[in-house]
Amino acid sequence: MKQLTWQLLAADPEKVQALMRAINVSEPIARALYHRGIFSYEDAKQFFCPSLEYLHSPFQMQDMHKAAMRLSQALDRGERIMIYGDYDVDGTTGTSLLLLFLRELGADVMFYINDRFKEGYGVARSGIDYAHQHGVSLIISVDCGISAFEPVQYSQSLGIDFIICDHHESGTQIPCAFAVLDPKRPDCNYPFKELSGCGVALKLAQAVCLLRGLDIDIAYQYLDLVALAIAADIVPAVQENRILLAEGIKRAQANPRLPLVVLAEEAGLSLSQLSSSSAVFTLAPRINAAGRLDHARQVVELLTTSDSALAEQLAHSLEELNEERRDLDKQITQEALEEASRLLMTYPSSVVLYKPDWHLGVIGIVASRIVEHFYVPTIILTEVNGVLKGSARSVPGFDIYHAISECRSHLIQFGGHAAAAGLSLKIESLDSFRSAFEQVCAAHLTLEHRTPKLKIDAELALEQITPNLLKVIKRFEPCGPGNLHPVFIARGVKQTSEARLLHEKHLKLHLATLQSPVYGAIGFNLSHHYELVQNRDIALDIVYSIEENTYNGNTTTQLRLRDLRPSSA
Repeated sequence: MKQLTWQLLAADPEKVQALMRAINVSEPIARALYHRGIFSYEDAKQFFCPSLEYLHSPFQMQDMHKAAMRLSQALDRGERIMIYGDYDVDGTTGTSLLLLFLRELGADVMFYINDRFKEGYGVARSGIDYAHQHGVSLIISVDCGISAFEPVQYSQSLGIDFIICDHHESGTQIPCAFAVLDPKRPDCNYPFKELSGCGVALKLAQAVCLLRGLDIDIAYQYLDLVALAIAADIVPAVQENRILLAEGIKRAQANPRLPLVVLAEEAGLSLSQLSSSSAVFTLAPRINAAGRLDHARQVVELLTTSDSALAEQLAHSLEELNEERRDLDKQITQEALEEASRLLMTYPSSVVLYKPDWHLGVIGIVASRIVEHFYVPTIILTEVNGVLKGSARSVPGFDIYHAISECRSHLIQFGGHAAAAGLSLKIESLDSFRSAFEQVCAAHLTLEHRTPKLKIDAELALEQITPNLLKVIKRFEPCGPGNLHPVFIARGVKQTSEARLLHEKHLKLHLATLQSPVYGAIGFNLSHHYELVQNRDIALDIVYSIEENTYNGNTTTQLRLRDLRPSSA
């Protein structure tokens, strides 16, 4: 595991002081807010009080009026509509949202989700054929479609109109659909560019409500689905996304719908304790497991059912698939780690691994784990019908899509973005591609890219942790990319009891200074520091965040350790 470089983020002292005065907070809190783009009282008000009233009008999105008019027309005419969704959490939640919304309006609506193993990602001709066979006259895609030039053209040739709801990057050209809703399309002036695919679907539902003079809560009642999508799809938890995430979590806690109740019960999660973290690490893997190992159709069936027996059956099926996914993930990761260790001796700047029996549904997860361990661009490949298919993951700041594009002559096809990509190639091209990819990475990968950084918001001694500070930190939720949990550094901390090693991976410590109370501390995957903490006489510098830990009905303040080292104080 690569050693982390600690980076205490710089902040403008005058702006920090001004913010401290404006909202009456301590310097560590003001610095944490500064690093999240909060510079004024008004910024802080919107941050600490996220409200649906701050959402932009859906009609600011290019083609929205056109899309809402066409969907409204389909409702009036009783046309058959098909929602075409991707098989991940964002796609299945967005599909479910539009299904539920349109059913409530009396629509004749059905859905289609690709089979990952037979059709792959994106809009497929087979899906268009399915719509045509079932008398569909309007297709709405969710979380896919922005690159579906040929399928959209094919759809139109069959007399089926197509509305795209997507959030992925588009090129200068877009498909010739009836309407293309994507805040990232070049000619779209929508103020917030980072919506999830499900978020774009919500915007369409909002627009239909406004156009038809309906109660907007007909759309907002499904904000729990939008919250799941935002958390799981790792889109920035800022601005509109943070509002939708906060409101969705609040509704799921206070008045949860049946599917979420059953899914949470199966996972052993109390919805009253739902957070963005539990959505990411507890609910999302179960939802994703269906598309990874089986068919994501059952996710949509679960998220849209009102039948408790069916919901329990489907939730249990997802639980079993997730257990299978975990086992596969563990097995393949171990194999990949061993193979990568050997390969890096010959190819020191990249990892390209292939085994024919690795499961297509988990190789993306495995690629991420290899990057975490070795901190080099990584591609994991498996064989599907005689062709190698793979997932690529990168280190921060290194554009893996661009690196792969420089090796395109060795590939059948590829796609993606700076941090992640997918690709396919012939088996006989593997060695030449691996060499070419290594050359590109060696030429462009810098020491900066290869050095993992732990970014720290502010200094916060343990004795500075007060009840008021804890209340303010709690209001940083919901957290996620762009608004991570505030990270602090404390120096000269001592252990008050013997360190424990949990599951051979995690550290459990009790820490204090002469002036502070004793705090329980947990360090996930920090077992490599176990030898250091055997000596309780050594003072430590720690990088940590602050969280609540509830055990047996008792809630305490706990430090979540990010890293530690012998004190320099």
